[in-house]
Amino acid sequence: MNALLNVNDLHVCFDTPAGTVRANNGVSLEVRTGESLGIMGESGCGKTVLFLSLLHLQQPGRIVRGQVLLEGRDITSLGEPEMQRIRGRVIALVPQNQATALNPAYTVRRQLLEALAVRRGGGGLQPSGRRGDDSADSGEFARVFGSLGFEAGPVLDRLLRSYPHQLSGGMRQRVLIAMALVMQPRLLIADEPTTALDRAVKAQALEALQRLRGGLSMLVVSHDVDAIGAACDRVAVMYGGRIVESGPCADVLSRPHHPYSRLLLTAQRRTRGEPLSDVAAETLDLIHFPPGCPFHPACPEAMTVCSVQAPPECELRGGVTVACHLYRETSR
Repeated sequence: MNALLNVNDLHVCFDTPAGTVRANNGVSLEVRTGESLGIMGESGCGKTVLFLSLLHLQQPGRIVRGQVLLEGRDITSLGEPEMQRIRGRVIALVPQNQATALNPAYTVRRQLLEALAVRRGGGGLQPSGRRGDDSADSGEFARVFGSLGFEAGPVLDRLLRSYPHQLSGGMRQRVLIAMALVMQPRLLIADEPTTALDRAVKAQALEALQRLRGGLSMLVVSHDVDAIGAACDRVAVMYGGRIVESGPCADVLSRPHHPYSRLLLTAQRRTRGEPLSDVAAETLDLIHFPPGCPFHPACPEAMTVCSVQAPPECELRGGVTVACHLYRETSR
């Protein structure tokens, strides 16, 4: 399977009065054609900066080192006009907050027409007095929503006539996905697709992502184990601005190797009333990194070497890789 996206040793920094924040500190990952890759990690680990950097939207952050290879082409040094041709058309983003991402003054149909206008080389919505090819537009909308489980008919027509405030959170989420799909991208980035959704609405959003799985390359950024497990083939766990473990979802989510991965997944699956872990680490200071492994001050399995030497990336069985000194001897 060919690689659509390769990120190699990406370093992204933010200059602040307190010092330089190293938000991404050597991220390396691969998204293959037709594959879904999940990115997991706690708030502040660098997930958002990572996907924004792919689109050159990380300002005022600076890409100081590394490569972002899109179909073999390094896009880190491209100018704004070239990136505008990539955003949406090649890499499309489904933003996190479905409640505010849609324009409340326009119907769903008009907002989809805007995406079509951009894809066809225009710059936005047509004046209200002008109309395009309604039959072609309707066929396009039916195709896109059909991939999300909607059949052409009265229900879809009513959805297209609706304003965002008339829709549920799950329906707005699917409209955002449809707007991205109208652009016919090669890579879809979904940022926290289940955030702030109740159980029933979350199930709708996950169903939409599951329908796309295998037919489109996706990067799903989430701290939600259910979302990652439902929508992704592989998962990468981030901590301290780098990937600490990656591999097939079934393996990493059921048998995590890195101590941080184990603690993260245990916290995710904690039930109400169950006591918290004894490890109560503060958020990592991304300005003053600890020496060695950045997780060692909070790691229950830390060794002496962890505080003096950064761990190498070890390859284990089944395509799992982990950056941890515990696995140096068992690595293939």
